[in-house]
Amino acid sequence: MKIKSGQFKANKHLAKIGAILLALLLSLSVTACVLSPSATQGDNQTAPDTPAMKPENDRFFREDEWIRLLSLAVSNPDGRLSLWESVPAVQRAEITLSDFIQYIDFLSTTLPGTITSFARATEEESETLRTHVIKNDKTLVPTAQQATFWWLHAETSDGRELRFAVPVTLNNQRFPYFSRSWLQKQQALYHYIVLYLEAVKLRNETALTSLIWQNTLIKSQSHEESMSKRASALIASYFQHTTPGIGACRIIEMVPGYALVEQQGPPGNNPMQQERTVSFVENDGIITANEKFPELLSSDDSLFLFGDNRIFRLDQDVSVVESGKMLSMLGTPLDIKVLNDSDPQAVHYQVIWPGLTVEAIGTCNIPNLEFTGRLRQASATYTTYRTGSGLKPGDSIYELYKRYPFVRENGYMISRGEIVRKTLSIQVETDIITRLTITLEP
Repeated sequence: MKIKSGQFKANKHLAKIGAILLALLLSLSVTACVLSPSATQGDNQTAPDTPAMKPENDRFFREDEWIRLLSLAVSNPDGRLSLWESVPAVQRAEITLSDFIQYIDFLSTTLPGTITSFARATEEESETLRTHVIKNDKTLVPTAQQATFWWLHAETSDGRELRFAVPVTLNNQRFPYFSRSWLQKQQALYHYIVLYLEAVKLRNETALTSLIWQNTLIKSQSHEESMSKRASALIASYFQHTTPGIGACRIIEMVPGYALVEQQGPPGNNPMQQERTVSFVENDGIITANEKFPELLSSDDSLFLFGDNRIFRLDQDVSVVESGKMLSMLGTPLDIKVLNDSDPQAVHYQVIWPGLTVEAIGTCNIPNLEFTGRLRQASATYTTYRTGSGLKPGDSIYELYKRYPFVRENGYMISRGEIVRKTLSIQVETDIITRLTITLEP
């Protein structure tokens, strides 16, 4: 019943997404950081006369001419109509004037300054950008192989040098054209990013939750709870580690299905509020923001329980392995191995029970089944072992996300401690936790 209830709630939330996003679009001034056209008007000067462009071959613009046209359109707002009309009909047949203006406005937000030059991206740079497209949308037409990439370079009024990679889609005859599918995918991702950052800036947890849930099928109550937890954790983390609305944000890379946003911290020397990047990825209509915020391992999740009993004795910050206690609790081990005995008083050994493997440093007498020492690592794969918070192998990954909303971005590893560093590593397969490993490092 919980799953059905969670799905019902999710459907109600999803039904409200369109209304919420529309309300945001209508009510917000779209000023998340500097992601708005108005933020660039001070730097872009309108040229008094915009020269009309004409293809050198009188048939269609070449790639270099195409990029020059886009550069002129960014730099000359009043000349955009004449530039649009100068594009041969075959090269703009898929889009409207409105689509063109929206695209140029987007380019203007990514390059707040004066366009100074343009150049073709290197093969290595182009391949990286193509990989992003292929990874996130294998069905896109034209394909990533039918596109080239060029850099637009700009300089701001305070002397900063910026650049932005522009994809140039090519038709079967290998001449440029405005692809409606490519422009729409980028525009949709751009609007999502603006709404996402604005929701964070306004601390609007309801709007942010709806954005996170967009097009997602809620699988369980834990799934629903984990997404709500992420929204609240995002807002808290942003205001702890960065300052939306003060630190500037700029999209520094954008292709269909992938965008990279640079967030600059406010002036000052606070190491917690410095420059960071966030990637936004669209896959099967679901957009995910990869937010890498630090997370602290809870003390409860730095230990293993068997039933209601702690497996290891805690001696200050050190977990102690004792054969007497563990044999009476877990039974005779399947195997004991000495991994390194170069120091008789600090033998590195391993003890294995069904579903539990323990490594320690200390003394080990295999024939007598006697060992004691300082825990180095413990790894559990059976549901009979759990952390102090109740996390165990076999749990849904959403149980993990409820506790640690950014664990995916942190490589499924969370740590705590200074004198002894304790790290919980989680192995996941098909949204199920298959292994939990606690590692201690002095």
